[in-house]
Amino acid sequence: MGSKGKVMTQVLQVPQRGYRRGLRYVAPLVVGIACLWLLRNRLGGLDPQQISQALSEVRAAQWLLAGLATALSFWALGRYDGVIHRHLRTAIPDREAQLSGISAIALAQLLGLGVVTGTLARWRLLPRLGPLRAAQVTAAVSASFLVAWALVTAAACLLLAPQLLPQWLALMALAIFLTLPAIALFVPELKVARLRFRFPSLQAMTAITVFAAIDTCAAAAALWVLLPEAPGFASYLPVFLLALGAGLFAGTPGGIGPFELSLLALLPELAEEELIAAILAFRLVYYLIPGALAAAHVFRPRPAQDPANRAQVPRQVPDLLLEHAPRAESGVARQNGARLLGSASAGGLCVDTPQTLTLLFDPLAGSLAPLLPRLVQAARGSNRMPIVYKCSARQAVEARRAGWHLLHVADEALIDPGAFSLEGPRHRQLRRKLRQAAKAGIEVTRATELPFPEMARLDAEWKRTHGRARGLSTGRYAPSYVQAQRVYGARQHGHLVAFVTFHQNHNQLCLDLMRHGGDLPDGTMHALICAALEDARRLRLPLSLAAMPAAREEEPPLSARLRRLVAQRSGGAGLTRFKESFAPRRQRLYMAAPGRLSLVLGALDLALAMRRPAITADDPLSSAAPLAYGGRDSPRPR
Repeated sequence: MGSKGKVMTQVLQVPQRGYRRGLRYVAPLVVGIACLWLLRNRLGGLDPQQISQALSEVRAAQWLLAGLATALSFWALGRYDGVIHRHLRTAIPDREAQLSGISAIALAQLLGLGVVTGTLARWRLLPRLGPLRAAQVTAAVSASFLVAWALVTAAACLLLAPQLLPQWLALMALAIFLTLPAIALFVPELKVARLRFRFPSLQAMTAITVFAAIDTCAAAAALWVLLPEAPGFASYLPVFLLALGAGLFAGTPGGIGPFELSLLALLPELAEEELIAAILAFRLVYYLIPGALAAAHVFRPRPAQDPANRAQVPRQVPDLLLEHAPRAESGVARQNGARLLGSASAGGLCVDTPQTLTLLFDPLAGSLAPLLPRLVQAARGSNRMPIVYKCSARQAVEARRAGWHLLHVADEALIDPGAFSLEGPRHRQLRRKLRQAAKAGIEVTRATELPFPEMARLDAEWKRTHGRARGLSTGRYAPSYVQAQRVYGARQHGHLVAFVTFHQNHNQLCLDLMRHGGDLPDGTMHALICAALEDARRLRLPLSLAAMPAAREEEPPLSARLRRLVAQRSGGAGLTRFKESFAPRRQRLYMAAPGRLSLVLGALDLALAMRRPAITADDPLSSAAPLAYGGRDSPRPR
């Protein structure tokens, strides 16, 4: 195609995109106008005096009950906004998030154009969000509400009024919704171009569903108490939910038109004049009054704020803390995006996974007990489960005293280099391996100038054989990561055939990465560890071979079988044999959670997170980035 053709294509694409965007906003307006025209024709035969008379007969008790139901509905909407703010990590306090959500929704459902109006209202009330984040909150609220509405409506129709909705359609909606928790566990993020779409956590999904159910049931009750001869609430609720859905997708202010037509069609047993009078009273209580109060709140003068004053992404953990950590393994915080969680007397490393906020290892300073309430609070603030992973027995005792449940997940292999000796029957296998390595011409040295190209080649070969490296609580190869570690390399005829890396601080050396190629002479990895042991003896530092599968213990047959299966799939049997050849001292490591269910779900989520590709903390597409829902508008007009 010539240059003129390219220019013509670009010129034509711009109007086409504008046409599609305009159609997206115009189509609901056309549908709404058509519904209003149909409603006008439907109401043309009604007597206005009878409607006015029915409206005047609404008792004070009915107005009061409708007002209370409306207050409950908007309370749920505010809590709903709080869940979304926590999911998007806006760092907005719950009370501010809830008040802004209540006002934005009340104003949007009165004026229409819910996405635009809701965004502007939230931006006005929370200027430090900025317009993009306000739009993301509005879009997330709209999209997730539609999913929750579909679930509540399908369940209500299936259980209370099967004749209103085809059974296959209700069952399909329920089946789709029930797959979302599995998606949140196994595929927590979807990538579309340069955007990441992060699903809400299981806790957030549960909260969203509960608050959506409270909201819609309370809104239904607000109209139900205004009906002069109300049907049973159980049979009426599915009708209201379907009418609400018709209004949501029409896009008119408050769903006016489709909402009334649906109720007139689905409640034929009620006198039309009385039904219209009740709907008018409902719109006064549920739409006009909250909208007027919201407008007063949104547009009242307020002191100028700096919109650039937003919550900053937590900085990396200071190296000084890692240098003095009780366990050198804490150095993995240089890669996994861990941040500091602190109280007045203690501090530790915590990392985010899709479902958990996990405190890694023992605290960097102090004890675990004062950190647990802080961990619970921080986890609740991001819709996650609080978990402690790979803590020592001493810290696990403190968690148990606080009422947490424990699981023995691994053993740390510890060696005292000063007392280590190759003599004796315990190291018979190790001596044989070292002789084989020496016979193959293996030379081990500590690398001061790191051969990054050769190391990258070995890492690639290792991954082809072993699969994707696990991360989160262990490291993955990256030049910027290993250059801060102690590295030992093994060469054969001048070629690098294997290397290991160790975390080092003032208290310990800890094994991290082990990489080698395909044709590895037997005993090479053993020789690398022995070289590190010699240096540890000289430095007078204890050495840790990191975690190994937990020793067998008395447990139910199913748990034992699962433990063996996990060990086989993760290479645990071979890893255990390798580390046992050094006769280490085992120190139990535990996982802790407030409840048994969170312990099981947390263990599953951590296992999945360790297998996912690494995302560095400064990656603009990381899960901490604000683009969690993309930017598509949702038709929710509320």
